[in-house]
Amino acid sequence: LHYLLWFRIKNVCGEDLDSSTSYDCNFDVQIDVFKKFLEELQAARKREDDIWTQIALIETRLQSIEEQLSVRKSVPSSCLEAAAESFKSGVYNITLEKFSDTPFAVYCNEEVDKGGWLVIQRRVSDAVGFDRDWLEYKNGFGVLDENYWIGLEKLHAFTSSCQHELHIEMQKYSGKSYYARYSEFVVGGESEGYPLKILGTYEGTAGDSLTYHEGAKFTTRDQDNDNYSLNNCAVLYKGGWWFTKCAYSHLNTAYGGNWGGISVNETLKSTQMMIRPTVECQRRMSLKAK
Repeated sequence: LHYLLWFRIKNVCGEDLDSSTSYDCNFDVQIDVFKKFLEELQAARKREDDIWTQIALIETRLQSIEEQLSVRKSVPSSCLEAAAESFKSGVYNITLEKFSDTPFAVYCNEEVDKGGWLVIQRRVSDAVGFDRDWLEYKNGFGVLDENYWIGLEKLHAFTSSCQHELHIEMQKYSGKSYYARYSEFVVGGESEGYPLKILGTYEGTAGDSLTYHEGAKFTTRDQDNDNYSLNNCAVLYKGGWWFTKCAYSHLNTAYGGNWGGISVNETLKSTQMMIRPTVECQRRMSLKAK
């Protein structure tokens, strides 16, 4: 450092160190050279400190990303993965990139057609009312293993991220059971009114009472998106649904639910709606995991 300072002064003052010849050098010039060099040195040190600060920030961010990726790898993204080892119905934690990085609890059904079903709606008693407002239907409500609605935002995230099929189970008070299955099920986003955008081919024993609602937006008592000009269908039938003018089916009505293909006037004892990734979706998921 002293050599560098002297070298800088020598250049400015014009002193030749290899001879006895010396030139006059103003003392003020020497001071200015010292000051200028020290300023440059301090600036260089500050730049170096800034670089190391930036490196430390990058390392912290990389560590955070690695931790997030580790969590995503360890937490399943569907009921097919979550219950793959136990093959038991119950509550599991999964994560969904389109919804949130934070894992959340869902109920997985392993008893129907080889399992892997995610329960999105269930009615087994009148303990939980389904006559709710828009925000509650958006976010979900109820108890996972009892009366439950998963929430429209999650429904949109699941069904828009990968193709899903829909399976509905219904039971009458007589004990007789029915089912309806649709090869595809897609719910749009909130800006569209969470419409029932796509409903695939029907099969089952309950009769097709949902295709009539395909394309309909979701309606609640405080958000009227139906096509019935005289009233709000959700107010009339006490619960949110994909109403048109008004319904051939309504599983969220005052306790019991209704499915026209089973009975127009008779309420149901229990209902359960479930979704599962299609075979094509499963193939895409397995390729993505690799």
